[in-house]
Amino acid sequence: MHALGITSVLTAILLCACHGGHSSSPRSHSKQAGVNRQSRVKTVQDFRAAREAGDLERARSYLGDDPRVWYDAYAGEGMPWKLGAGRWKTWDTHFNGESKFGPWHVEDGRVWAVVEEMNDYFRLIERRDMPRYRITYFNEENGKIAGYMISAADPDSPGTPMISRYDEFEAWALANARQEWEYLRPGGRLDPTGDRAPRTRALANRWRASVGLPPIE
Repeated sequence: MHALGITSVLTAILLCACHGGHSSSPRSHSKQAGVNRQSRVKTVQDFRAAREAGDLERARSYLGDDPRVWYDAYAGEGMPWKLGAGRWKTWDTHFNGESKFGPWHVEDGRVWAVVEEMNDYFRLIERRDMPRYRITYFNEENGKIAGYMISAADPDSPGTPMISRYDEFEAWALANARQEWEYLRPGGRLDPTGDRAPRTRALANRWRASVGLPPIE
């Protein structure tokens, strides 16, 4: 199951991609006293079901007029949320993300769940621990979704280093395919655009072959 570009977003967070442009205070959303807990969860579930079914028109009907996305912290205006678009879409689709959601919680007008994520990119770099993060949806007064935030699964606990062979892959790529690696990681940061997803897979499979691992197609 693809999760609102979450596969790609999580990949970026785990590889220390930075997100800027936030101001010092979050957009104002009230606690929506007239919207009960069950209806908030149902709105999120119905939205996600429509999106997963590819019915973007119906999915958009659950969103406010100017939905936003936040990463790590609910601060500033966030970034515009354009359903069915975005620079990560090709990457997300290519690497076949699978998400497993925990139970939904409602706190202070927010609906959140912890998600476990796996995709072909993580398999390519031999990631062994299941990546986890929290997705939080914010509601407007009328119950529509104002936006969502991706953050650490447990905000009160420090993150733990991922268990993978990414460092080996990077070292091999720099030694054996530096030009290709620099194209895939301009400035040392992951770039999901253009043809970089299939080229990342191809390069990772070359590394895997060099260390006796089977390809992941």
